Amino acid sequence: MTISETQNRQAQVAQRRAWLAQEKIRYEQLCEQRPDDFQVWWNLGRINLELGLAQGALAGFDQALALSPNHLDVLIAKILACRQGNHLREGLEAAEQAERIAPDNSDVLLHKGHLLRLLGQPQESLAVHERLLGQAGLSVPKRLTALSAKVAILASLDRQEEALAVLAKGLALAPDEPTLLLNKAALLVQLQRYDEAFAYLDGIAQRPPLHFKALANKIRALVSMRRFSEADQLLDELRERYPQRQLEQEFDPFQLPNQIVPEDAAPKHITARGIYLSRFYFARLECDWKDYESVVAELPALLRDDLNRFGSIAGAEPFAFLSLPLDPAFQATVARSRSQHIARHVAPLRETLAYAYPGLEAGERLRIGYVSGDFRDHATAHLARKLFQVHDRTRFEIFGYSLHPNDGSAYWKDIAQACDHFVDLTRLSNVDAARRIAQDGIHILLNLHGYTRFSRTEIFALRPAPLQVSFLGYPGTMGADFMDYIVADRVVLTAEELNCYSEKPIYLPDCYQINDNTQPISSTSMTRAAQGLPDDAFVFCCFNGSQKVDPASTALWMRILKQIPGSVLWLLGNGEKMMNNLRAAFQTQGIDPDRLVFANRVPKAEHLERHRLADLFLDSVVYNAHTTASDALWAGLPVLTLCGQTFPSRVCASLLFAVRLTELITYNADAFERRAMELARKPDALQELRQRLESARLLCALFDTERFAAHLEKAFSMIWTVHAAGQAVRLLEVKPLESRDHAQ
Repeated sequence: MTISETQNRQAQVAQRRAWLAQEKIRYEQLCEQRPDDFQVWWNLGRINLELGLAQGALAGFDQALALSPNHLDVLIAKILACRQGNHLREGLEAAEQAERIAPDNSDVLLHKGHLLRLLGQPQESLAVHERLLGQAGLSVPKRLTALSAKVAILASLDRQEEALAVLAKGLALAPDEPTLLLNKAALLVQLQRYDEAFAYLDGIAQRPPLHFKALANKIRALVSMRRFSEADQLLDELRERYPQRQLEQEFDPFQLPNQIVPEDAAPKHITARGIYLSRFYFARLECDWKDYESVVAELPALLRDDLNRFGSIAGAEPFAFLSLPLDPAFQATVARSRSQHIARHVAPLRETLAYAYPGLEAGERLRIGYVSGDFRDHATAHLARKLFQVHDRTRFEIFGYSLHPNDGSAYWKDIAQACDHFVDLTRLSNVDAARRIAQDGIHILLNLHGYTRFSRTEIFALRPAPLQVSFLGYPGTMGADFMDYIVADRVVLTAEELNCYSEKPIYLPDCYQINDNTQPISSTSMTRAAQGLPDDAFVFCCFNGSQKVDPASTALWMRILKQIPGSVLWLLGNGEKMMNNLRAAFQTQGIDPDRLVFANRVPKAEHLERHRLADLFLDSVVYNAHTTASDALWAGLPVLTLCGQTFPSRVCASLLFAVRLTELITYNADAFERRAMELARKPDALQELRQRLESARLLCALFDTERFAAHLEKAFSMIWTVHAAGQAVRLLEVKPLESRDHAQ
């Protein structure tokens, strides 16, 4: 689609959205007047669904289903709303209910298969699609959809040749079907049949509807071959013909397809080297380390020219680089390039804003604003939920600003209700969001995102508050002049690393990481056998995300397993490729791959309970367990860590200091290995650690939410006092409370 065509389409969409917004108001009124009218609720749900308001859609559909529990159309619509709002488990439950009503309904089976795939269950998804393809009367369009899905699943399982055979069946039915043509091109690229892929892509690129995707696939092939100059030339061609947003959706790995990106967001530049690093990032998620050492070694040189020219590169993500063994000075350079690019972009926008920063009158409360897209079922909310409940409301007025729609979780509900004011900024531009924050007269604005997904750094670059603080969500510098402080502690942010930080630290006395001491742990009498674990073996575990499972950590874990016969390592699975790559790596080192056990994602309370089946948590090295370590300690599982030289590699040590288990902190790989073997061979010593952890859990600083809140509030008062006195931002340190009564 050309730029002019896109603009026309956008105008039509805007007109329809305006009409739908009016209809939404009308139907909300009708629902109040006629609460037992099935059709009214059904229509309200459909309107919300089209507007992209997943929570409103689900509310409407659930009310309609309460009136007509087995209405197939409503169930199918609910599945769509669940997919839109990323409520995948709930969507699967709706699909299974619909399947019981109509076992052979092709729409239901297509949705169920897709949801299973999204939930990381490719084999189950494959079975559903094969069942669907076995239906004799299946229409050609649905057969093609099912074939395309089967191709994608087989490709995800590294069964590309089988996928090509399935594609041939689809192309026999519809030789010109765009999805199949593009899938074939992508498969040829994956199989490194580049000459064949180029000839094929050049042919389909001549068809206007396929031009963009064909060139995108060709660019990826050239990038895989490291022919960066040729790829950049094709990117220039795409930039001339297509909108920036379309390029970002295609090549930016940190943007989700349905992510709401404000029109005044600072654009990232798409480059061949950035795409190469995106490919490297996704390979790391799958524990594919073929090029790991060489890419890490050349990364600064690889990026230097692009950073100097463009500043903000899609694929060169500051957050992704924190989990690589890179020089902190280089990581700071990447962050600074991103922040300076954003600052330049918003400079003219900032001139349109005329807000005055607030003072503080005698007896007036400090207004504290928390900005995050993670006030939902997310690690940040898991840690911080109770903080919003225990803030001292006699001295502080708490504002929550959300950058992500309501996900319907208890976390969202609890945080929203606990704030004095909770504002959804999702659909506001960055300028309007900054204007709203400034209108609220915020004194101190906290950034809980840094450069993680859903962040909108432009809001902070617009400077809506006089003091802006980085807290909790990002364990590194933002490299930004518009961020004043970073909440830290003396363990995670050392004096040696301060020169890499643009922010001044405000040191808390125990640990910088908040924890919720009311997190429920389920008690389902979970067993090892039910989790695929041996009853009589030593179980090491690490439930970190796969981006933290790096070669250095894995090498350590392998050495430990070799010396503890029969022991197993319990990891969090992240798709078939990740699991197969790790199995192959362990087998190469002479370790039976059956000694790796992979866990699925489950609700948080169950996740906490299953920690109690393990014996010892082995931390990752380059980027520690953060929330994951807190989870283990809260559940009573000892965590062994290796304290490194950077903020992300020292967080677990900070947690262990705060829980008074410093003997689980090591400072080199040999010490880590020795300590793991000692604990595995001395069950009495390990049991003593467990008992100490259990007895200290509710008394130690790490899980004293009220004490943490009091220290954080002291930090707020201190930085405001410095500001009010007209003094420069400087390093500050909060003195510890002497008792648990939190007296000021």
